[in-house]
Amino acid sequence: MFLRKEKCLFFSLYHLIFLFFFPISLLAQVSANSSISAPQQQPQTEQPQNPVLPSTQSPEEPQVNQELPQAPSQEETPPGEAQPQAPSIPPSETAPAPPSGPATQLPPNIPLLLPINVTAQEELPEEENVVSTNEETGVLGPAMKIIDTPRTIQVVTRQQLNTINAQTVNDLAAFTPGVNPTQMTGSPVAEPIIRGLPGTVYRNGMLVGFSQSAQWGPLMNMMAYDNLDVVTGPVSIVFGPQELAGGFANEVTKQPFFDKFRGSASYTTGMYSTNMWNIDLGGPVIKDKLAYRFDYFGQDGYAPYNYYDGAYLQRQCFYLDVGAKPYENLTIDFNTELDINHLNTVAGLNRPTSSLINDGLYQTGSWVGWFGPPGVFHPGVGTAPPGAGYAVDWGPLVPISRRTNLFANPENSTNQAYYVAQAVENLKITDNLSVVNNSLFEYFSTTINQAIPSTFWAILPSGYDFDDRLELRSFFDTLPSSQKKDSSINIDQSTHTEQSAKDHPLLMHHIIDAGLEFRYFSDTEYSGVWHSPINIWNLTQPLGYNDFSPLVSFAQATSPIFANPYLTDIPVPGHPGKFFNVFNYLSTSNTFYELSPFYQHQINFTDQWSLMLAGRMNAYFVEASPPAGTPAILSEVAPSFGLPPYTSTSMNIVQPEVTISPSYKPFPWMTSYFTFFYGQTTLLSQFGSFAPEFPSAYYHQNNFLYEVGTKFSLLHDKLFLGVSGYYQTGFIPAQVIPGGPIATSQVAIKGAQLVGNYQPNKNFWLNFGYAFIEGEELWQGLPIGPLASQPYSSTVAKLYGLPVDPLVNEAPLNYPFIGFPHNYGNLMATYKFDNGLGISLWALAESGNFIFYTYSTRIPAWYTLNARIFYTAKRWEASLYLYNFTDEHYWLPGAPGFSAARFMNYDYIVPQLPFWVQGTLSIFF
Repeated sequence: MFLRKEKCLFFSLYHLIFLFFFPISLLAQVSANSSISAPQQQPQTEQPQNPVLPSTQSPEEPQVNQELPQAPSQEETPPGEAQPQAPSIPPSETAPAPPSGPATQLPPNIPLLLPINVTAQEELPEEENVVSTNEETGVLGPAMKIIDTPRTIQVVTRQQLNTINAQTVNDLAAFTPGVNPTQMTGSPVAEPIIRGLPGTVYRNGMLVGFSQSAQWGPLMNMMAYDNLDVVTGPVSIVFGPQELAGGFANEVTKQPFFDKFRGSASYTTGMYSTNMWNIDLGGPVIKDKLAYRFDYFGQDGYAPYNYYDGAYLQRQCFYLDVGAKPYENLTIDFNTELDINHLNTVAGLNRPTSSLINDGLYQTGSWVGWFGPPGVFHPGVGTAPPGAGYAVDWGPLVPISRRTNLFANPENSTNQAYYVAQAVENLKITDNLSVVNNSLFEYFSTTINQAIPSTFWAILPSGYDFDDRLELRSFFDTLPSSQKKDSSINIDQSTHTEQSAKDHPLLMHHIIDAGLEFRYFSDTEYSGVWHSPINIWNLTQPLGYNDFSPLVSFAQATSPIFANPYLTDIPVPGHPGKFFNVFNYLSTSNTFYELSPFYQHQINFTDQWSLMLAGRMNAYFVEASPPAGTPAILSEVAPSFGLPPYTSTSMNIVQPEVTISPSYKPFPWMTSYFTFFYGQTTLLSQFGSFAPEFPSAYYHQNNFLYEVGTKFSLLHDKLFLGVSGYYQTGFIPAQVIPGGPIATSQVAIKGAQLVGNYQPNKNFWLNFGYAFIEGEELWQGLPIGPLASQPYSSTVAKLYGLPVDPLVNEAPLNYPFIGFPHNYGNLMATYKFDNGLGISLWALAESGNFIFYTYSTRIPAWYTLNARIFYTAKRWEASLYLYNFTDEHYWLPGAPGFSAARFMNYDYIVPQLPFWVQGTLSIFF
């Protein structure tokens, strides 16, 4: 039945997409034909002055060299729309320039260290081109063309972010297949999920800390970016690792305007109290020497939050960038940001069943007691020990509002204060050699209060992260001795180069990026408590301030019923009414230093064959202790219960990383690559640090990846296609009861991916992608299997009189990922008439998935169709956004397959938004 239903859903999706996008394609062809017969005259404009940094510039305004062809003027193309844009290279990716003059003749697959201005299609200005063929990006270090980079890359430009009005990491699913949206059982989602694993986030090439498993960390401020480089596969050797990742997203922040002052202001309002505003401006301070960029973003309501009862999102974000070029060979960029976030997250409904998913019928029932070993029933309120569970007096199935939210209580809230400052200096020593220093400082403080009804708190009073990377970048040629010429012979160098290429196919061009990274991290983290029996609560009745599982005292934890001192709920110092646990692999007081030398070497043997070799050694020096407030008696009595003591630990760890990527370019329009990656990562605590209970093995978790791919540039660079297949193994977090022995699970993930861009002319562009992913948890051979808050649905619990939320371990078998679709698809098209009127349409689709290890309760396949209708004038722009305009009713599981919170997928499920609307008005100045 489910398979048949999914086929019908995807069948209807394809027909709907055809109906929407086929007329647009016809319009695109008509426009292309008309442009041939009557080419439009482009107005002239003054050229901006030399930019400070060769990073991706804002789509609102150009920072291009004066050698570029004349682009549409600011009067004709407002800053809210696409403007001339430099290659996608963050400030840290500035590289030495190759020698100038006719002697330099480089083959097409050599990644130039000098950021260059490329127009991929002759008839298109670069700012209006979405085809990735000749665009450059520095995601692996020195700038390389996307078609030559041995990774799958999607550059999400400012124009594309504005197309859907992107605000969260879940919105990246509209651009990159394999990014699946999630609410993570109500935890703040700080990183995208890529290929079934967390996607590590970098800021201009530097690691953004304080996240674990894509959650808990600071929310991304989408308004601070010129673009986002989303990369699938292993993290960059130059950028460095965080945890097992399915890819990474590099934030390329907004850059200053060096040519003249300009800016924009916008306001967005819509259904469900959506309320946002933004000011973005900048200009020169000293001509050609000093310039700035300032962006302020405010938010007081957002539909994906406010649609749900009790949920909200309030933000105040301030961003400033100052760029300087004091000398011809020295550039300096400094950016800083302060974000204040106040929110209550979306947790959705409890008691997910097939009746709820398919018919909207909720299983009612009231909590009447709890069980103690060996199955003794205790009436009334109490906390059950692990393995026992709770009793519910079940009622009938009744309809329930899709806006119902487990966290709809004023007691619940999340507060974040995040500050970051970054400085990038680039010193060009010679034409072939440069030094780049990239420094990042972060401060993060957060309080996550989910007391009602989940009895959970996560608190980071303050955390500090300082990271500095010094890079030496060089490129040179080495020909075999038989090919070298007598240097005393004075001949024309260009003639010599051309003749050498004809006589000797070898080029032996080298590009080296080597350096040293130093990182200091210090914080204190509190996380708890261990008991969150979500399914005891009946959401057809309001939840009060006393509706949570009673706290467990030390006396109870050491009683025969519990027999585990680490189950004690401990008050968080300085935070009345909040509690935590220890020995849960999350709470910690930690300071660590990291020292990481790295070396990356690309050799272009010929204009067809190249090889990238890279290695890194991450040395960690860790001091981890029980957080302040931990009673010493817990560790003292633990051995009498057969548990290890909980004390401070010191660890010195060395983790290697190696990658090998040969590439073959049989034609200028085709590149094939193979990538092998091996590296070691570690389990992370609640906010990206290390806990004192981590054994040595948790710091040496082996990750392997094998990937093959081919990229095509077709139809005279108007169509870009990329296909890849991969197999990846590693370790993901597993939830444990405090004192439990296994906090990671080995996984194997395989899949295939297709991405594409098509743009026949300046009026029409199309992005599309598809991903197939399979993941499996490998528990076979271990003493226990994955933890399950409730190992069966509430329907089964009612039918057989079973307790809810008994908190038990499954059998040690291999399990396909739960809460995780196999198929992902995205499609986006935009057509803009010459009079300023335009329309964008985009679609998302996912196949169905089983929400738990029983593989009986299934979320059906779903899709959404969305649109933007806009009009752009010289000084203003108006946009109307229509989301899910076919009003599809669909669901997301509590947590996806890689997340530690997946153990509660029979406790959480989230109905997604129906049709909703918002509008934006922008003014340019």
